[in-house]
Order: sequence, then C-alpha cells, then structure tokens
Amino acid sequence: MGAALLMAAGLALAAAPTAVADGDSEFNEKEFLAMTIDHHFGGVHMAEMCVQKTTRADLMGLCSEIKHTQSKEIAAMRSWLKAWYSTDETPSVPHESMPMMHELEGLSGRAFDVKLSRHFAQHHREFLPEADKCRKHAKHSELRDLCDTMHKTQTEEIGKFEAVIAGKPITVDTGNGGLATAGSQGDGTGGAGWLAAGGAAAALGTAALGRRLRRQ
Repeated sequence: MGAALLMAAGLALAAAPTAVADGDSEFNEKEFLAMTIDHHFGGVHMAEMCVQKTTRADLMGLCSEIKHTQSKEIAAMRSWLKAWYSTDETPSVPHESMPMMHELEGLSGRAFDVKLSRHFAQHHREFLPEADKCRKHAKHSELRDLCDTMHKTQTEEIGKFEAVIAGKPITVDTGNGGLATAGSQGDGTGGAGWLAAGGAAAALGTAALGRRLRRQ
C-alpha cells in the first residue's frame, strides 16, 4: 500500500510541469496581450523620439532596434488576439505616459539621453514581472516563447540604458554586420568621445567601419 502511494505521488509531481504549461488560472492571457500591446506602443513612440533627437550613434542604434522589435511583437500579439480570442486591440499610448513624452520633447543633448534612458529602463522594469508570469503560465507555447525572449531582451536593454545614464559607451548590433558605438560625453554638446550622428547615415558609417576592421 505504501509503495502504491509513493508511486502515485511521484506521478503527480511528474505531471506538474504539464499543468503549468497548459496555463495558470491567475494569469489572464487575453488581458496580458492587450496590456502588452499598449505598453509596447508607448515604447515604440519613445524609441521614435529617441531616433529623431539623440546625437549618440549607439543610443540611436539601440532605439532603432527597440522600435523594430517591438513593432513586430505588437503585430504578432494582435494576430494572436484575433486567432485565439476573436478580438483586437488598437494600440494607443497610455494616458499616464503623456506628461513624460512632453517632458522629453523639451530636452536635448545629454539631458535628453539621460532622461530618456531613465524612462526606458523604468518602462522595461515595470514589464519584467508580467513577462516572467507569462513565460511560466501562458496557455499558448508561442506566447510563452515570446515572453521568455522579451524578458531576456529587455533585461539586457536595461543594462545598456544604465550605461548611457552613467556616461559610458554601449555597443549595438546595427543588423548590417556592423556595430554602433560611442564614447562618453562630458559637456552635453557632443565631445570628442562621441560619434556624430547626423541621422541614420552616421550609424551606417559606423557599421561600414566595423566591417572594414574585421576584414583587416
């Protein structure tokens, strides 16, 4: 009798991960998708402003990467809402984010880079606990995989934004086989440690330099 009970207990423990993979009653997949679509949309808007206003080639590259990635993730999550729950979420910037966006519009140079990086790091930190719940408890494996990727990516990006705040260089893959980098800025006006970024051409020039260096 005792052996039978132990065997039953062992089978129950072995089945536990499957129960988690099928979803958790406290995790609402539909609400998470709708919330994340809006959260990402706010991030895309911040990233767009960053690309337009920063003079750092590396920060411009990071923001371009975020804009591209989160736009793709929004499209995927909207398609899942339609397929799984027969509904849609029209992306919108959360109302509580508007004062912050107006504040950023009035800044430039080093002040803009630091303030934007602080907001972006906090934006990511607020999302990480939800992404962690999702990757553990979402019903659909596609969403669990995406949440795991988002959690890892945004954790790495927080580190890069913290480096910008500290005045340190970061390295960003431009997607063209090159890397965008920049040194620290001392006076807020674009010192010698910076790569001048007069638009996307600066990032492309950095990528070309990276390719040439690797060929030597």
